[in-house]
Amino acid sequence: MIEILNGIHETIDYGDSLGLKLFHNVENEDYPEHWHTGIEMIMPIIGDYIVCVGDVRYHLETGQVMMINTGVLHSLEAPPVGERVILQFDAALLYTLKEMETLLSLMPPVLHFTQEKEPLLYPYAHRKMETIIQEYDVRQTFYEARIYATLIDLFVLVGRVVTTREMEKNENQMRGQAIKQKEYLGVIMNVCNYINQHYQENLSLEETAGISGFSKFHFTRVFKQYMNMTFYEYLNSKRVKRAEELLYSTEMSITDVAMNSGFASLSAFNRTFKSVNGCSPSEFRNKVMQL
Repeated sequence: MIEILNGIHETIDYGDSLGLKLFHNVENEDYPEHWHTGIEMIMPIIGDYIVCVGDVRYHLETGQVMMINTGVLHSLEAPPVGERVILQFDAALLYTLKEMETLLSLMPPVLHFTQEKEPLLYPYAHRKMETIIQEYDVRQTFYEARIYATLIDLFVLVGRVVTTREMEKNENQMRGQAIKQKEYLGVIMNVCNYINQHYQENLSLEETAGISGFSKFHFTRVFKQYMNMTFYEYLNSKRVKRAEELLYSTEMSITDVAMNSGFASLSAFNRTFKSVNGCSPSEFRNKVMQL
């Protein structure tokens, strides 16, 4: 169920210190397009379920698991009868681990765990969901710690699979350099962690390349190879995402939003925001408020 919906932005009321919400949904109710900053995981218990992301309709069969990344616009369609578990948790739970925020940037918007598509991840994700459901429903001593540890276990495996796939994409270009691949990936992950913590500051390509230990030109090439975007595209994506949150949830002026998102000037903010979203910050805010 969606409790707090402002336009298309859902504010999740976690209601406890863990920053996590789980409920057994048996309602024959569809949910319109919405997004939230939390990560969402869905597992049908009885019957099927439909999740729509853009033009793609995902059919979740009983026992399959779907993970929806933070900030992804999606809608849900329920069958006449059935039950599904919906787990939502604050992504900040994982940010205390320095590699996790970068993992969420690498992850696709949606991961659909089925035996056919994900023979490695599916049984693992299914078991972890069952553990979380049991702990959340029974609430024995230290259940919060057990749930947190279970989520970390799951995301560690997801992270390893996702990063391995990214390396395999570059296999032809870097054949025979497996050790160097791992070294480079570790460097880029550390750099992304640094960007995630300092994107609101005046970061430059030269400064960030210096942290990596690479020359500016080598860093530029390696970063693009592993992240599928340039350093400035990654930096601006962090800043624009922060600006979107401020435009949704505050009454800050556009200038204040720009400054609090790490942009050096209002013109740079307007230009970058429009290149990402196809509209100005003011148009974006007005469009959202009208929904």
